Amino acid sequence: MSVTKLQSRFIILAKRLNAWRGVMLLVAFVACALLLTSLVLNTPFLNSLQAGILLLICWSLLGYFFIACFSLCDQNLPTKATWFMRLKHKLVNIFIRIITLTFMLLTAITLYLTVRLITVFNG
Repeated sequence: MSVTKLQSRFIILAKRLNAWRGVMLLVAFVACALLLTSLVLNTPFLNSLQAGILLLICWSLLGYFFIACFSLCDQNLPTKATWFMRLKHKLVNIFIRIITLTFMLLTAITLYLTVRLITVFNG
């Protein structure tokens, strides 16, 4: 699948999920507060939850990044666009492609971190 098709599918999905942006940020803040509480209190139960809390923070921030970056993108260019608007549209498309590749890289890193933490704490 090409980056352009992937980019357009990401934009459509992010516009559908735009209402969840605040929820993702709230989950990340609550997880950070819970992580800080577990570090301060240092109880065995909370220490056992730290890996899961770290993964929750990573995935919720990744979801927020996805929705925030791709929901604001507009692919339409007016038919009577000036040369500056066309240049601006091309630069925005290049920037969106860079964001798409960054999001795919962050997803791969988060998946690797998830698998690594699961194997470390299960064994």
